Order: sequence, then structure tokens, then C-alpha cells
Amino acid sequence: MNLKNRMIIEEYRAERPDFVRLGDLVSGMLKQGVRSLGTEVLAVEHRVKEEQSLVGKLELKGEKYRSLGDITDILGARVICFFSDDVDKVAAIIEKMFVIDWENSVDKRAQLDPDAFGYLSLHYICSLPENEGYPKELCGKRFEIQIRSTLQHTWAAINHDLGYKSEFGVPRNIVREFSRLAGLLEIADERFVDIRDNLHRYGDEIRAQIAENRADNVPLDLVSLKEFAAHNKALRAFMEEMAAICGAEIQDINPENYLQQFAWLGKKTLGDLQEMLREDGPLALALARYTLERTDLDILSSNAALRYLCRAELINRGYSEDKIAEFLALTANNPKRALRQAKHLLDVYSKVKGGQA
Repeated sequence: MNLKNRMIIEEYRAERPDFVRLGDLVSGMLKQGVRSLGTEVLAVEHRVKEEQSLVGKLELKGEKYRSLGDITDILGARVICFFSDDVDKVAAIIEKMFVIDWENSVDKRAQLDPDAFGYLSLHYICSLPENEGYPKELCGKRFEIQIRSTLQHTWAAINHDLGYKSEFGVPRNIVREFSRLAGLLEIADERFVDIRDNLHRYGDEIRAQIAENRADNVPLDLVSLKEFAAHNKALRAFMEEMAAICGAEIQDINPENYLQQFAWLGKKTLGDLQEMLREDGPLALALARYTLERTDLDILSSNAALRYLCRAELINRGYSEDKIAEFLALTANNPKRALRQAKHLLDVYSKVKGGQA
């Protein structure tokens, strides 16, 4: 190793603790920025380059660097987004939080030729803004942030593992296979975005139908049940009446676990749930009152309404103890426990029916 590179290594050893501090700071800022978007991401990662890795970099490209400051990836951070269009949303936040070295930053997505080898991401070279309270010793240090979709990250990881980082020297048939796969992944990225947007539109349509009382024929599925639980006025009123029994606050919980239970009961549409509310609501409320008056709950799950409606349905339809236990076993995961719960339910019903609640 020549003298210049040895001096760079010495700089690295002296400054590595600052890069570690910087990495923790940048990671925290990125996580906060992503949260402000209200967007879920797969991961926010960072790493400080190890000395051996830096030595290898200098051996390959040492002529490019005069000092440690010329090396922009001593600290590298990465945001991996679930959807490709979230890459630009995260990029916009990063541009607000950090000082961007535009000359050395690159949107490699825009550089891809139609037959290019590789599937690339957005790379920013950044530094902390001065005069905003950050430690002065950290503000002058540059670092790299990569923003990728999940599929872009998968491509990069596999490509790196296989060791084919460029088209040069790779057999022609392998280049062709990589290019074909890159195209498939790009299409998949686009289709995932379309599916997400279609689900959002479907949710908006269901919400509108619920608000206009024309959702009876809507099939029960994860989206329609969630919208029904959140926006059906009758069910919300039922939840509030139930919570008032013990003075609890309602906490909204995703009702997806009840899809299996409604299927067991033969409920297929939102209209079927409306019918349950009308027919089973009074008994469900009586069962809930028997239990809730004996508790001091401060918070009541929104799913409690569905829970008691299902139990009232079991009783009103005249299911036997064994069939009730079969239903309860869907969530009890223990036949003996389910049978005990069935016996308890029938016991509570007998007391409610006898006016002992």
C-alpha cells in the first residue's frame, strides 16, 4: 500500500467513531422522516464501512482518492420501500432533511438503457445541514443514502451474491437472462403499485356504499369487513352502547380474524352482518352486559361487538354445545378449552334469560 492510502487508513481509524455516531443520527432522522410520510417501509439500514473493505476499495480505486473526505460511502444508509413509487416520496423527505451533493448523487434508474444489465436504485450523497444544532465535527462528513424498492433490493442482493456487477466479461447468455429477469422485476414492481392502488379504490367505494346504506350485497372480505367495522353507523352505535356499560374507551382493532368465524356461520355479505345486528343485537348486548358489568375495563376492543354478535347468533340459531365448541375452537386452538367456553356461554345465557344478569 502506498503512502497516500496508508494516510487515508489512518484518517479512517481516527474518524471511525464519529462515523458511528453519525450513522446512528442519520438512521434516526430517516426513520422519523419515513414516519412523517405515513408510509410503511421494509427497512431502514445503515453501516459504517469496515477497515478491510476500505483497504480493498483503495487497492482497486485508490488513485481516485486524495483523502478520506473524497470517499463518500464510509457511512452508507439505505431505505427499502415496499412500493417503487414510494422511492420518490422518501427521496423528497431526504432532500429536505439533508444537504445533497447533487454533483455526486445519481438516479441510476434514469440511466438504464432498454437492454441495460442491472436493476438499480436512487443514490444520494448527503451531509448534515450546518447551523441546525448538529455536532460540528459531524456536519462536514459526507455519506451515502440508497433508496430502493423491495424488488430492486432483491435484485441488487442476488446480483452482488453472484458476483456479476457489470456486463463486462459475463457470458452473453447470462447477460440475456439477467436482462430478461430485470424486465420481469420492473413489471412486477409496477403491478404491485397497481394492486395497492386498486385496493385503496375498492376501500373508498365500499366506504361510500356503507355511508349511503347500499352495501348489503357487498361480499365479505378483508377490506369490506374493515370498512364496515369502522364506518357502519349501526355497528358503531352498538359498540358505543357496549362500551358505556363499563365506561370504557373503544380501541379500534383490525377485525380480519372474524372472517373465518363469519364464514363458519354462513355469513357472506355485509347485508348478512346487518341482519345479525338486527336479530342478534339485543341478546349480544345482554351477554356483554353480564360480563362487562363485572369488570373495570378502561379500554374495550372494537372487536368485542363482533365477538358478542357471533355468540348471540350461535344461541339464537339453536346450536348445540358441541357445535358451539366447534365454532369457538376456531380461535381457542384447544378443543377442551373451547368446550369449557361453550359451557360457560350457555351458562351465562341461562342466567341472562332467567333475569339474573
